[in-house]
Amino acid sequence: HVLNKELLEDAHMHPEQYPDLTIRVSGYAVRFNQLTPEQREEVLKRTMHGSAIASNSKASSYHHCECFNIDPTSMDLAISPAIFTDGECHTENSTNIPVVGSVHSLETFSSTDGPGIRSLVFLQGCSKRCMYCSNPETRCIVDPFKCPEVAVSDKQIGHVLKRYQKFLKPNNGGITISGGEPLLQPEFVKAVFEQAKELGLTTAVDTSGHGNIEIWDTCLPQTDYVMLCIKGMDLDVASIISGVSRESNARAREFATHIRDNYQHIRLSLRWVLLEDITDTDKEIEALAEFAKDLNPVFTHVELLPYHTLGKEKWEMIGVDCPFGDMEPYEHDSAVKVQEKLLRMGIPTTLYSN
Repeated sequence: HVLNKELLEDAHMHPEQYPDLTIRVSGYAVRFNQLTPEQREEVLKRTMHGSAIASNSKASSYHHCECFNIDPTSMDLAISPAIFTDGECHTENSTNIPVVGSVHSLETFSSTDGPGIRSLVFLQGCSKRCMYCSNPETRCIVDPFKCPEVAVSDKQIGHVLKRYQKFLKPNNGGITISGGEPLLQPEFVKAVFEQAKELGLTTAVDTSGHGNIEIWDTCLPQTDYVMLCIKGMDLDVASIISGVSRESNARAREFATHIRDNYQHIRLSLRWVLLEDITDTDKEIEALAEFAKDLNPVFTHVELLPYHTLGKEKWEMIGVDCPFGDMEPYEHDSAVKVQEKLLRMGIPTTLYSN
């Protein structure tokens, strides 16, 4: 729904004067003043082109949510699949009954999270506590039946995909599931990907490699692309960055080799966040290159992600000091040098600018 541009611009400048202004994009509704300034700017920019981000933006409430009082960093943790029928919640699965997941937000069109144009779904709940997290409001693991405002079914996402199918299908486009951590909800990911496959769309998961073989084998048969974020090659470095054990970070590498050994139809890329004097050292980059080479034939490229501060405001929203609050964004010229180093070592590498 396209609103008057002047009204949106005024609400962007004075959100406190529009407490009840609700925008509706791609079938989703959200209070405009609950969006961050960056999100509001994105809505303003995209509304005139017919699409925008639809976000729940309930960061402060989810940070204190106690729906699931369980250890979020357990490598074997998976949220039990929930299905909904006749007003009751059940856990036995059925192909005829929607599978319900905990979803933070949905972006109808993305061009940076896999090939082609993609719909991007952010799931609620994460198994790591990364110091540079850009989406800290998605960390809390939420039961969708105790917090129904996050409950979305695979069928609902399938309807969104069908609506935009003709835009998504060219150039191997499709759907990407991110988070949070998608592999906390393997049955939901599987169900959504099955919806996408029925429409002839490709599927991608953006993950830190959470879980175990049972969890992985639930999702991977329906997955075309995996974007795996490795926190560090030195497990002590990775543990400090991710806030979880060395073992959990080692499991992410096992996830990659499991794909190499069992799912050679998948194209696997490695996402690497550049932190000055932490993940950009010669030791770390050389180890990353060797690991990448060992993942042939499924490995495609490394995606370098220079550290940025775009998520800093979200930390403030949930009332937590940003762990890297004083760190400056990673310099572009330094990122180019890392890219060139990897290229010289024979590793295809792309660089995302801040």
